[in-house]
Amino acid sequence: MLSYQHAFHAGNHADVLKHFVLTYVLDSLNKKDKPYIFFDTHSGSGIYDLLDNRILKTGEAQSGIQLLLQKKDELPLELNSYLDLVQKYLEKSLYPGSPEIECNKLKENSTLVLSELHPTEYEFLKQNIYKSESAKNKNINVHYRNGFEMLNALTPPQIKRGAVLIDPSYEELSDYQNVEKAITSVYKKWTNGIFLLWYPLLAHRDNVIQNMKNNIVSKIKKISPNVEICNISLCVNTKDSHQEVDLQNLSKNNPPRLYGSSMLVINYPWKLPESSQIAMEKVAEILGQNGSGSVEVEIM
Repeated sequence: MLSYQHAFHAGNHADVLKHFVLTYVLDSLNKKDKPYIFFDTHSGSGIYDLLDNRILKTGEAQSGIQLLLQKKDELPLELNSYLDLVQKYLEKSLYPGSPEIECNKLKENSTLVLSELHPTEYEFLKQNIYKSESAKNKNINVHYRNGFEMLNALTPPQIKRGAVLIDPSYEELSDYQNVEKAITSVYKKWTNGIFLLWYPLLAHRDNVIQNMKNNIVSKIKKISPNVEICNISLCVNTKDSHQEVDLQNLSKNNPPRLYGSSMLVINYPWKLPESSQIAMEKVAEILGQNGSGSVEVEIM
């Protein structure tokens, strides 16, 4: 869906979860001297201006990463790598999207492949990445391309060690089907890759979301019965917190539909479930609305 722009939501609770897990996985890959490849299928703009009217309008960064950093002294050590990276951007009123985090963490002997199909986002992505200090002297390829098609075409990679982040907008129901198809088809070719799937938690699409997750897990386990999969969910509200309103009641104070989000991680690195539980419990406590924050980590 080419109408979606992440600038409205940069730095929100979903980004906190997604980018914590992303940072953890990249740190894990960096523990070995061997090169790796990292794919980002829906890259967005790369860097976001927190003073942008779109971000200020939603207030999601203020109730997300900015609120979290106000309580940094209370946070567990597990969050340090993510927060230390993010803080230097927030000091300039910026927030790093996934590509900028990946550029920061990428080793010089490794490869980063970014894909973005939204024409405006793609142009911003190119500008932001190629002028980024963190991208200098690193092997980074930016594609104006459908992320699912890119991933299928470029796998299995010559560098067998690596990971992929998949996080489409999910504005269209077809996104859920495309995610399931992409992961299962690519995993058959690249069974040792780490797959990071972000997905929203939306009450009105709960059945679709759960079916997607369960189908992916079932199909992956048929290919590799002993594969290690975990699912990490962070909620800042309850499933029933959002109530649909008609066009005559738009002024009504109504919580957003996105009450939380999840990361499904296939071939997860050592200690990710335990570290996520510790980190996200405190995040849920701080970002949860009216004490309704929660976290769930499942080994699947």
